[in-house]
Amino acid sequence: MSDDPTGGQFEIVSDVHDATTVITVRGELDLDTIPHLSAAAFPAADAAERGLVVDMTDVSFLSSSAITVLVRVSDRLPESSRMALVAVDGVVVRPVQLSGIDRVMATFTTVPEAVAHVQSSAVDSEGGR
Repeated sequence: MSDDPTGGQFEIVSDVHDATTVITVRGELDLDTIPHLSAAAFPAADAAERGLVVDMTDVSFLSSSAITVLVRVSDRLPESSRMALVAVDGVVVRPVQLSGIDRVMATFTTVPEAVAHVQSSAVDSEGGR
């Protein structure tokens, strides 16, 4: 966990749930914290075999720069992988909807739902393996 410039706490944790990488972000995603998101998400996307989930349940601010990073991360995924977001608060959901990225990556209210989605997409694209 690291301090963000606004005095709050910012944290990114990467974990694996059923062979799917889940990146959990807490705090504000702004110009000062975007490098931390990039440092965690791009390598995770490159290595994603069964998809990538970004859990933003505890994100208190989502900048347009963060949305750009999420789109670029999604573009880096292997062809057979998908990305999903977890968000419940309007602070995240509204910018995701306004930007249109919810048409590119599905948004869910729980991590298990998001993991199930990206895993089913990976299996479908691999010919039902």
